[in-house]
Amino acid sequence: MHDVTEDRSVARSFERWAAVEAEGRSPRYAEWARGVAADPWLCAALADLEHVKRQPNLLFAAARFEGVPVAPWTDVRDMIAGAWTSIRSTMLARMTQTNEARRMATLLPAIAHLRGPIALVEVGASAGLCLYPDRWRYRFGAGKYVGDASLPLLETQASPSTPLPERLPSIAWRGGLDLQPLDPAEPDTRAWLEALVWPDATGGVDGARVDRLRTAIAIARRERADLRRGDLTTDTCALVAEAGQHAPTVVVWHSAVLAYVPAFERAGFADLMGELPVTWVANEGATLEIGPPAPWAGPGDFVLRRDAEPIAITDPHGASVTWIDDIAT
Repeated sequence: MHDVTEDRSVARSFERWAAVEAEGRSPRYAEWARGVAADPWLCAALADLEHVKRQPNLLFAAARFEGVPVAPWTDVRDMIAGAWTSIRSTMLARMTQTNEARRMATLLPAIAHLRGPIALVEVGASAGLCLYPDRWRYRFGAGKYVGDASLPLLETQASPSTPLPERLPSIAWRGGLDLQPLDPAEPDTRAWLEALVWPDATGGVDGARVDRLRTAIAIARRERADLRRGDLTTDTCALVAEAGQHAPTVVVWHSAVLAYVPAFERAGFADLMGELPVTWVANEGATLEIGPPAPWAGPGDFVLRRDAEPIAITDPHGASVTWIDDIAT
C-alpha cells in the first residue's frame, strides 16, 4: 500500500527548498519546487524513490537532461509527467554533482596563509573542476585582483577582512574522490553538468555560469587531475597518504558535499580530518554540524571552515564571502 505520509514529506521538503534554497537565487526553480509540492501525482512518484534520490536539484537536472526546457511551471509540468520513466531512470543512475568553479574564489582565502607547494585533495570532486585554483585569476571586489591577467576570471564579493592571497597557490599535485567521478573529456559530462546549472534571476538559462563551466571543463581536460572512484569515509586516508608524497602540505577541501552524506558518516569524516596531517577546508550548509556552531549563519548560507573552525559565511554558488570579523552579530 502506498504511504501518503511519504507524499506529504516530499511536498514539505520541496516547499522548504523553494523558500530557503531557491527563492532569492533562482525564482524559476522556486516556482518549479512549489509546483511539485502542490502536485499529488509527482509527490507520489518521488515518494517511491529512496530519500537521497528525491532532491529537487536532481529532479530538475534530470528533467532538463531529458529535454525539458527552462520555462514556467505550467508549461513544463506535463512534460515532466509524460517523460517520467526516462527522468526517473536518469535520477536513479546519476547524482547531484554541481561543479561550480566560482566556489574556488570563496575557498581560496582559507588557504591564503599557506606557503610553498601544496598537494590538493577534493572529496566529492565530480569532474574535478574545483581542483584548479592556480589556473584562474580572481577578483574579490573593486581593484582586488589575484593572478595573472591572461587567466580566466572568477569573481566574488569579499568582505573587507577577508584575507587575500598574495599570489596563486603552487599546486604540486591534485587528486579527487567521488562515488561517480565524471570524465571532463566526455560530452555526456558537459551535458549533465550544464543541466545542473540553475536558471538565473530572469528565469532563463544562466549563460555566465554555463560559460564558466565550459571554461573549467577545458582546463580540466588540458591538465588531468587524479580522479578516483571512492567514498570519502573509507578512501580519503589512502589518497591523503599519496598526496603527501608530492608536497609537504596537504589540503583537503570540499564544497556542497556533506549534505549528501548520512549524519553519522559526516561525524566520522570530521573526526578523521582532525586526525590526519592536513589542512581541512569545508564549505558546507550552515545546518550541518561538522564543528563548533556558527549561530550567525542563516539557514540558506554556507559556512566556510578551516580545520572545523568557522571562519566565514559564503554564498552557496560562490558569489560572496563574508569573513567572521565582518559578520554583524
